[in-house]
Amino acid sequence: MSAARSRPRTAPAARPARRSGGVRPVLGLTLAAVLGAHLWVIDAWSLPVATDGSAKPVPTRITALPAPEVPRPVATPEPAPAPVPVPAIHRVAAPAKPHHRPTQPVAAIAPTTPSASARSAEPAEDRVEPAPVEASPEAAADPAPRLLALATPGSSATRPAPAAAASTALTTPPSVHLHYRMKKGALSGSGQIDWLRDGSTYRMRLEARVPVFGQIFLETSEGRIDASGLAPLRHTESRLRRSERAVSFVRDQGPPRILFSAREGDEPLRAGAQDRLSWIAQLATRMASPPGGEWRPGSSLAMDVASTGGDVQRWVFTIEGQDASGLWHLRREPDGPRDTRAEVWIDARQQHWPVRIQIIESSGEPLELTLDGLQPT
Repeated sequence: MSAARSRPRTAPAARPARRSGGVRPVLGLTLAAVLGAHLWVIDAWSLPVATDGSAKPVPTRITALPAPEVPRPVATPEPAPAPVPVPAIHRVAAPAKPHHRPTQPVAAIAPTTPSASARSAEPAEDRVEPAPVEASPEAAADPAPRLLALATPGSSATRPAPAAAASTALTTPPSVHLHYRMKKGALSGSGQIDWLRDGSTYRMRLEARVPVFGQIFLETSEGRIDASGLAPLRHTESRLRRSERAVSFVRDQGPPRILFSAREGDEPLRAGAQDRLSWIAQLATRMASPPGGEWRPGSSLAMDVASTGGDVQRWVFTIEGQDASGLWHLRREPDGPRDTRAEVWIDARQQHWPVRIQIIESSGEPLELTLDGLQPT
């Protein structure tokens, strides 16, 4: 043990040092050679091949090539489209004139012309203007069949002219209050007519009043409105110191007839018949619808008029004429000594209502009504 410890220590043998700098240059050269070979191969694929099989080097300098010259387009005339065949239209040839060249046969319907932009793109020397189309003598001589062929259903060419109206439609006046000045002999007062039209029905009321006595008589009328104008159903009349009397117009139960409360029996009911109040509104209705467009002196308007006394008179109003103020004067002459005489002056500016009424009975004083105002309702 002591000998071992006394043995002198010796340094370990030195290992040869590694030279890193020698290996790295070799690897770099190798990689450079490989990359160079690859680049040469890539360049070789891009070189052009000569016809004799030898490769000729091409300068590596690249220059920009000029843009190829684009040839100018030559405009060619656009061919005209073929006309659409129409069975009802045939081709006709335009007649040749001495100072014109004969034209080619053309279709009766001209083909569609090119647009304005297409015509402007054509050269002036290549542009062809279409020749004027002239109608054939046959077409010019008889244009009516062509017009009829082009007419469509419902157009003015095929629509028949409206037939003339068989009769003038009657129009009753609108609802209104009429105020009259009234005079009967020595008595004078006021009268008012209330006219109410509601669709196909009407109501009418006349009241006359004088000072001191008050109401001296009251009349009412109600009924329907039909093609003949007013069609009364019931009429009543009340006078001073007299009970009410009535007239009934039976239109829907059995034969048309007129019944009276003042007596038994009846009278036949004819179209257009009126009572002693409704005739005023019927006259305004008739005067608003003159036959032929206007009234003339000598024209007449006829109607039956039933009274509460139990009689039916035929009233025929004759138009005497029109005065300077524009009023129409109508007169009804009595047929017998017991008939009623009536004169009426009608103003078309007042909805054809009478502006003056004069009633003369066979006994008693005449009754006069003068229009003092009109108030629509």
